[in-house]
Amino acid sequence: MAPLQRIKNFCRHNPLGLRLLTAILICSSAITLVATATQLWLDYRYELSAIDERLYQIETSSIKSLSNSLWEISPAQVQVQLDGLLQLPDVRYLEITSLYGDAFFAGSKPQSGQLLEHHYPLTHEDHRGKSFAVGNLTLIISLDEVYRRLGDKVLLILATQGIKTFLVSVFILTIFHQLITRHLSAMALYARRLKLDKLDQQLVLKRTPKNDDELSDVVSAINTMRRSMLHDIQKREQAEQSLEQANQQLEQLNSELEQRVAERTAQLQEKSLQLEERGLQLEERRRQLEERGNQLEERNEELQSTLIQLKATQRQLVESEKMAALGELVAGIAHEINTPIGIGFTAATFLSDQAKQLQQQMVLSAGNDLSTAASANPHSTRAFKTTHLNQSQPDQKLLSLALESSDLICKNLERAAQLVRAFKQVSVDQSSEQRRRFDLIKYLDEVVLSLQPRLKNCRPQIDIQGPEQLPLDSYPGSYYQIFSNLIINSVIHGFDNCPGGKISIKVTLQTHEGQTLSQLPETSEQYRSVLIRIDYFDNGIGIPSGWHSKLFEPFVTSKRNQDCSGLGMHITYNLVSQILQGQIESLPLESASGAHFRLMLPIQLSSQERVRSNE
Repeated sequence: MAPLQRIKNFCRHNPLGLRLLTAILICSSAITLVATATQLWLDYRYELSAIDERLYQIETSSIKSLSNSLWEISPAQVQVQLDGLLQLPDVRYLEITSLYGDAFFAGSKPQSGQLLEHHYPLTHEDHRGKSFAVGNLTLIISLDEVYRRLGDKVLLILATQGIKTFLVSVFILTIFHQLITRHLSAMALYARRLKLDKLDQQLVLKRTPKNDDELSDVVSAINTMRRSMLHDIQKREQAEQSLEQANQQLEQLNSELEQRVAERTAQLQEKSLQLEERGLQLEERRRQLEERGNQLEERNEELQSTLIQLKATQRQLVESEKMAALGELVAGIAHEINTPIGIGFTAATFLSDQAKQLQQQMVLSAGNDLSTAASANPHSTRAFKTTHLNQSQPDQKLLSLALESSDLICKNLERAAQLVRAFKQVSVDQSSEQRRRFDLIKYLDEVVLSLQPRLKNCRPQIDIQGPEQLPLDSYPGSYYQIFSNLIINSVIHGFDNCPGGKISIKVTLQTHEGQTLSQLPETSEQYRSVLIRIDYFDNGIGIPSGWHSKLFEPFVTSKRNQDCSGLGMHITYNLVSQILQGQIESLPLESASGAHFRLMLPIQLSSQERVRSNE
């Protein structure tokens, strides 16, 4: 245990020497391995070249004698020669096979290991120079001995190099310890024992005084540092004495300052109390101003919201009044021209009836005269017919012209009467509509069902989405006319009476602030603030650009050549704005073709509308 403990102590106290020893061992081992590998490679190449040389000797000297012995059919001579070749180093097996089936062997054929197998053809050349094949020689050489010799050499080289490296490292470590490590330990011990009260003891190493190297520089630097520290300590003591004197002067000044500060503090406390009172007053004033500012901001926001609502209401009222005035004007004109149109239609009908009676009378009179003439003079019947036709031809032309003119007048007056009836619908008369309670969703289904006869050619797909129940107290007739106008408009203008169209009616509930509701509120105050938003979509050809603003004006239509009057959307606008007290607008679609109408209707009509309905 003593040597092992000594080694441990050496490693603990001399880590630098241990690292030096480790580095020397690693470098020496690496160099030894590289040198050993190089030597082995050179020896391996030498062994292979020796084998190649022996093969060359066999090929040049033994092949010809073996061919002659085999040609002369001398088995004993062939076997002797094979046994002689077997004595060569690393040759393990030889075999000769003749063309006549004879075989000669020497040695045992190895089954494993590193082997080199060569084949040589045996030929005999006669005196005329002609060659004859007599057999084949197989030669097997084993490399196991080569590898064994190389292995022994590796172990020898590594052992000698390892011992040499270890000894050199120990010598170097010993020299390093004597020259450097022990002096470094002495300097470390001096530094650990160095204290402020022992700065007068200098560092001295046990070595030849004449040596002037790096260690001498380190010792000199440590001693210089020691002297500098000693000088600094002396200066520090002087500074402490000066500081003590200054502290005494400061204490005297502090006592004077404390007295002044006490006096000044009393004055500041008085001022502070005054400032605190003033601050409380300012804080109270600031709080009042903030409250007043918040009230003004809330009032300003309310005024802004009211102003926006007033402007929107003003625009709506102006538009409603304009449309109502225009509707009343159109209805008044229709009422005024309804009487003359009726009288003209009656007169034209009477003229047609009288012309038809006169034509019948003329036909009967001509038949009676012809019968009388035939009974009196049968031979003069032909002459009588000719004379009668010449006399009645102007009357027949006049009757035909009267009939055609009366039919034309009746058809145009009937068309004018249809237009007059449409004009009368422009003036929305509330007294002709009865107000009652109904379910909007079910009523829309009934509207679609009632329009099926008019939609039998186009058959659009109509989808109604909304709450399961939506009871209203309103005018169902107005809803019927609004949605029948919208659906018929989609069929005529959007789908062009072609099948494959799709119509979507989406009914939702929302507040005035735009919040969507899933069901009707329970309180009456919340119920009055609910709006019905109805979005009507179709996938038709859409509305031309620039028509969205003038779509609800009278006589605006793109199918005037198909007898469309252009009053349907105007009537719809008047019904929504006047009877149902709502809004309707046409919105453009960016993503796809089609039309989009949005109706915003109050779920409960105003009290003024209710009184007018009761009246």
